[in-house]
Amino acid sequence: MIEKRRIWTDETLADYIRDELGFPGARQGAMLEKETVDIATGEVSRERWYLLTSLDSQRCSPKELLRVIRNHWSVENSLHHVKDRSWDEDVHTLRRPGLGEVYASLVSTALNALRLEGWFPIQMSMPLRAKTCAFRPTQTIARLHGQIS
Repeated sequence: MIEKRRIWTDETLADYIRDELGFPGARQGAMLEKETVDIATGEVSRERWYLLTSLDSQRCSPKELLRVIRNHWSVENSLHHVKDRSWDEDVHTLRRPGLGEVYASLVSTALNALRLEGWFPIQMSMPLRAKTCAFRPTQTIARLHGQIS
């Protein structure tokens, strides 16, 4: 895949959104266009996103805004991917008030434990780490209590 991103920014639009629509932090409006070419098939796809940011053009140029957006999504995608693919987080439908937040906190805690240095070889996948813990609960609990390093 070859990806090309372009961005257009406009402070006038942000002024309108801030003043007329009641978004006090709006400083720049932007349109981001992403064009992706599949090298194998030659298929081209285009996506457009419309954005609003509190960063003004003096603090954040269009080039810098592209970098900020890419960094945000790289973190979001890597975290979401692990939580959804390894833990099926999106599949769960918890209906009691507050239970979703508790479940999300438990998943985050478990992921952090699985990432602890020295627990597993660095190349071992998260699903395999989780299965290893599930099949050895006594050892896992001992590790969490600091009894095994």
